[in-house]
Amino acid sequence: MEWTKEDSQYLRDFRKNLDSDNILLKEEVKQLLLNDKYILHVLHNKELEEVDAEADEYFGQNILDHYLIAPTQTHIDNFVCYETQMKELYKYNETQKTQQLIFYILCSQKDIRDKDTSLARHDLLSALLTNLINYRVFKCGRMVLESDLATIVDDDYMCRTLIFTSTTDANLVKTKNGMPHIVNKVGMC
Repeated sequence: MEWTKEDSQYLRDFRKNLDSDNILLKEEVKQLLLNDKYILHVLHNKELEEVDAEADEYFGQNILDHYLIAPTQTHIDNFVCYETQMKELYKYNETQKTQQLIFYILCSQKDIRDKDTSLARHDLLSALLTNLINYRVFKCGRMVLESDLATIVDDDYMCRTLIFTSTTDANLVKTKNGMPHIVNKVGMC
């Protein structure tokens, strides 16, 4: 099987593909987080701060588009992880669904206090994320905070979980050969 540049481009196009609400929402959130200097500052990555790293360097280190961190950490890290999911299709309205954006804020207990505010770092990140996301309109609709829960993950990390919800269209568009088509119960229009 030969892999071409066109094959790679086909996969990259899913970042803007109309059919995947999860990918579209994750890309929008990624850009918001990387452009928020307060969130990057409160994540407190000393190594990146010392070299005056670009915001993109936080992605994959402190900002993750999934909820899974390495089981062992060699240094103190704080994380903002996020995932998306479709909660439900409405029973009597098949054209809409509930889309959720879930943040898992994980902060090392060894670095739990923000030096500028004396607030618990996971609480401060929660407030910053709520300020950034709550009632914001994304391509999938307006996100509204549904839940804000504090938990202890293990002996090392404090966690705060935020769940934002939006009512959105239930994937009525299907892309075929790069062109969007409206889908009905019979198939593509």
